[in-house]
Amino acid sequence: MKKGARLNFFIKLTILVVICFCAVNIIRLRTEYNSLRATEAELRAQKEQYEEEIGRLKEELEQPMDDEYVMRIAREKLGYYLPDEIIFYNDR
Repeated sequence: MKKGARLNFFIKLTILVVICFCAVNIIRLRTEYNSLRATEAELRAQKEQYEEEIGRLKEELEQPMDDEYVMRIAREKLGYYLPDEIIFYNDR
């Protein structure tokens, strides 16, 4: 009977170890899954921002290159202004 009892003990121990291993892996995978879902949400938000930026840039490219466009670019990008224009600076 000792051999049977010993074999029975090792089978129970093996089953317990397998169950513990599975439980730890399930918890680890669930944590990783939640982390990946959070990352996915952040990446989707970034994608939407980039798509909006692309749309804005496409609209800007479609505008004709008239005098108003040249003046706007000169003001925004180069900091130019007209000679008789008064500029107010804000420290915000």
